[in-house]
Amino acid sequence: MPYAVELDLDPASGALVRQLWRALADVGVTWMEESGATPHVSLAIWDRIDHRAFDAELARLAADTRPMPITFDAVGTFPAGAVFLRPVPDPALVDLQRRCHARLSPFAAEPWTYYLPHAWIPHCTLAMDVPPDRMAEVLAVARRAPLPIAGRLEAVGIVEFRPVRLLASHAFG
Repeated sequence: MPYAVELDLDPASGALVRQLWRALADVGVTWMEESGATPHVSLAIWDRIDHRAFDAELARLAADTRPMPITFDAVGTFPAGAVFLRPVPDPALVDLQRRCHARLSPFAAEPWTYYLPHAWIPHCTLAMDVPPDRMAEVLAVARRAPLPIAGRLEAVGIVEFRPVRLLASHAFG
């Protein structure tokens, strides 16, 4: 199973994302609502990690990082049927993603190319695996989001997924 490095949203902005997950579940798009995931922004994904060394370095990265503001200002899509909230571009978030890869890559293998620093698109997933014939309906629900949503990224964790299982979490600074 793959492993993601995820940034957790603060409780208030996370609650707004959960409301969107519930609204999508009400129209039958249930994966995020039922997955066990927490509202987050994924920084990186690898197919394999050295759990102990990876987590130790992730804890050091968290200690070196301060909570940071994030504002979601739009709804976007990825070609594979994903719908997401797009954050306002932020050099500090891009730098954190770059540092994540630089520090954790020695303890991981088989990175997902969409999450490499040159290809990464910051996002907070609202729905996955949306069939093309349902995309317009899902986008209509997602666009009810009370944008902009301002929040903070407060912690970083390791998640094994499908099914989602939190392996470790570390508060920032």
